[in-house]
Amino acid sequence: MSMVRDSTCLGPASCSPDISDQFLLAQVKLNSQANTILADLDEYEAISVTFLVLDIEYLTRQGFKYCQYICDGRAKEALEQVVNTVRQTFGHLEHVMEAFYIIGRYDILESQLGLSVDHNIHKIFKTLNHVANDRKALYCVFAGMAQEQADELVHKRLMGWYCPEMGRPLEETFVRNLNSGNYETLITELFEALLEEDRETLASYLHPFIIRVSRTPSLSSQTSQINESNYYPLPTCYPHGLCIIINIKTFMKPREMNDNIPLSDRHGSDIDKERLEGTFKLFGFHVMHFDNPDYDKIHQFFKNLRVNPRLAVVSCLAVCIMTHGDEQDQLYLHDRSCISITDIRKLCFSQALLNKPRLYFVQACRGEQALRPILLQQDTCTVTHVESDCLISAATVKGYSAVRSQTEGSWYITDLCHAMQEYGHILPIKNVLQKTRHSLKSRMGSMNNTYVTQLSEDKDTLTKDVQLVRADEEYFLDGILDLARLELMEKLLQEAVEEALGELEGSGQFACFSKNFSRVCIS
Repeated sequence: MSMVRDSTCLGPASCSPDISDQFLLAQVKLNSQANTILADLDEYEAISVTFLVLDIEYLTRQGFKYCQYICDGRAKEALEQVVNTVRQTFGHLEHVMEAFYIIGRYDILESQLGLSVDHNIHKIFKTLNHVANDRKALYCVFAGMAQEQADELVHKRLMGWYCPEMGRPLEETFVRNLNSGNYETLITELFEALLEEDRETLASYLHPFIIRVSRTPSLSSQTSQINESNYYPLPTCYPHGLCIIINIKTFMKPREMNDNIPLSDRHGSDIDKERLEGTFKLFGFHVMHFDNPDYDKIHQFFKNLRVNPRLAVVSCLAVCIMTHGDEQDQLYLHDRSCISITDIRKLCFSQALLNKPRLYFVQACRGEQALRPILLQQDTCTVTHVESDCLISAATVKGYSAVRSQTEGSWYITDLCHAMQEYGHILPIKNVLQKTRHSLKSRMGSMNNTYVTQLSEDKDTLTKDVQLVRADEEYFLDGILDLARLELMEKLLQEAVEEALGELEGSGQFACFSKNFSRVCIS
């Protein structure tokens, strides 16, 4: 049965009481337990914190040594020295607390320091400014590049920088080449290298901090384009955007004799739906579910949506579609009728959305070419577009398969949500999708002695960059709760499976159970 469900309230977020006392207690706790708390960082996060909190003098003299310690497995020693340096320099550790916020480790602020990450906390951190803006901009560049991209940039465009081997964090390479007096020069060289690689979005972070020198006309032309006008307007009220999740999990039985297309139930898609819902709530989106719509109901839904006055207040529309498809790139609805992405985009058209970004994320099966095991099903979606301000991200490129696990959801939706959660508030959506593609590229599964992998494909007619903004308390905490609930459910399922395997091991039922279980998990 089709159902439309609003998952959040469209009312304004309520304000939390003053938390200045909590913030002060968090500083005291950090001061007394800094070394223990910093031990929770991974290698790249530890290097980022080191880079952010040291002043330029210490960064020049000691930064590279600390980065080397961290890369060599001596992070505890390095971070202890960093903490002592910050204490000696500033007399407090607010720089470290702000660094946690910048790198997105809100869990440390909450669980370790007792702060609730809500809109009041965001306001406080935005007014601190202990970490210099140029250092924040450099962090955005470093975090926005995959390791192979950083390696290529250094060895292809920054040949004057000394870097003896591949695979070194870009922060470490930057600090390795840092000396007294060349800090702005390195920023400018990095800025120009990014432009040469057509990475204008990342270069824009550094634009305010480059050395102002005369440039060639072509370079001047490029830099003149890097400004706020390159971004779609940021949200000014709630909700920030509208996210519509179309999840078609089941399909009606064939009604005609010549309808022999096998449309199996899409087990695991509910996990994708919940993961998408929690993720978009983090960015202040109002989330709507549309489960198992048929042709008439999907048309009626978008007809009502087009005249909904609430569209006028949102700054972005996101449509997530999960279903089967066929060789003609048609998407199947619950009643086995078909609709194309182009048709859905037309249905979404509204005067209230003119000049606003419209994002489409498609996880779709391709019909008869699907892998036969229940666990793995081939998903692909090829789309065309003629309208402006649209982005379409498909789970895979044309002709290749995408993977969906019945117990963990699809690879594409999982990696998309993880990339948005980690980078969505600091990188434009195109860069977030690059992160998604990088994660997919590193995945590999096995089915019937055949290895499978996946690569997503994006097409867009966007005229500007789309930057998502973290939600305030009501939406953000709602999203956190949804994601935590999903994580708990997955953990309980895994524990139940492990317990069942332990009980059956050694018995005659173990082989049978393992054979059946292999249908619902990827080895």
